[in-house]
Amino acid sequence: MQLMKHLLILASMLVFTSAHAVDATEQLSEPQLQELDVIDWELAFRRMDRLSPMGYHPFLMPLLMDNRDFIELDKDQLAVFKRWRDKNRVPLLHMMNRIVTERNNFHRLSLNPLTREEVLKSKQEEIFKLQQKVLQIQLSCRRDILDTLSQEQWENFNFVLNEYGYETDLVSRKSQTLIVE
Repeated sequence: MQLMKHLLILASMLVFTSAHAVDATEQLSEPQLQELDVIDWELAFRRMDRLSPMGYHPFLMPLLMDNRDFIELDKDQLAVFKRWRDKNRVPLLHMMNRIVTERNNFHRLSLNPLTREEVLKSKQEEIFKLQQKVLQIQLSCRRDILDTLSQEQWENFNFVLNEYGYETDLVSRKSQTLIVE
């Protein structure tokens, strides 16, 4: 029940985005801020971290957007990521909500001695299919990141990933070779 509460809070937070304070050095105009439609990515990342048992692929968009200045994203790149978010955020949230609901149902059914094993296998398969759909959306985000970032930006993003505890192999995107430091 606690997980459902956190999921509903996450859904509300992502659907009703909040503007976040702009550093005076950024000097973004109000139309630019509205166009960017900035989400409080720090809060989103904390909430998504609670949902990480839904799959193995990390949620990259909050990390990217929360660190957009360090990564040095330009307005065209921001537009690519905003289009991705506008297209995928709501379907992703719906699928994540369904996964939570189906997992709760599965737990309840699995503890009922009258539930047949075939029913549990079928329910588990439904959950796997939803997880596969979530993964497809996450992979489309990953593809946009790989296609959009320059080598220097990729190195900056790699640093961010490491700072958040993700173990990564820094790869030169041009030569496709591992960079050993």
